[in-house]
Amino acid sequence: MSYCVNCGVELAPSEPVCPLCHTEVQNPRQPFDRKAPQPFPARLDLFRPQSDRGFTAAIITLVLLLPAAICLACDVAYTSSAGWSMLVIGATAMLWVFIVPALFIRRHPILFGTILDTAALLGYLFIVEHFAARGAWFLHLALPIVVLCAALFTLDYLLTAKLVHGRFRQGAAVLFTMPLLPLGIEIILDLYLQHTVTLQWSYFVAIPCLILALLLLLLGRRERFRTQMKKRLHM
Repeated sequence: MSYCVNCGVELAPSEPVCPLCHTEVQNPRQPFDRKAPQPFPARLDLFRPQSDRGFTAAIITLVLLLPAAICLACDVAYTSSAGWSMLVIGATAMLWVFIVPALFIRRHPILFGTILDTAALLGYLFIVEHFAARGAWFLHLALPIVVLCAALFTLDYLLTAKLVHGRFRQGAAVLFTMPLLPLGIEIILDLYLQHTVTLQWSYFVAIPCLILALLLLLLGRRERFRTQMKKRLHM
């Protein structure tokens, strides 16, 4: 019986490398035997669970459709119109967009999911303004805030997943973009409430984020510190 020289795991005669750490097997007394029985199946998909995404999507659709249909029927029966029930219909439709498309999206699921979720949230907020709220706040308040949040989330995802490498640099990139959110929200609120921009409270969020981002960049440049953090945090 052979054992891995790196991690010590027990090896079968038919294994040329360690299945755990992929170290080459070195045992002159028991060389690699291709004809020996394999300890693991060659095809891993034999034991992969098969999920019926279409059936799951149909069940979720029916479960969400039930309260929407009941509320619509009650609203029409008592008020002869579709008023408050549209809030329930919009909420269930938004939940459907949040859940069901994610079952079928395989390429770039985060990017496409962000676009669909943003559109669903904006649609529901438009329904709330039209059927429940007083005043026109969707176009000048809700729409820019939601789009700003979605754009910053997409930017952070692209930076951390595609462009910036290293945990410290990725954290610094997120902290560098984080001040854009309070700054954008304050600008949108000022334009909506007083039609002029006077930046005040957003500085209290932006300045600490920028300082922490610079700190992460400096710490990331120290090899010894990065090594210790990887060991202690299992990064």
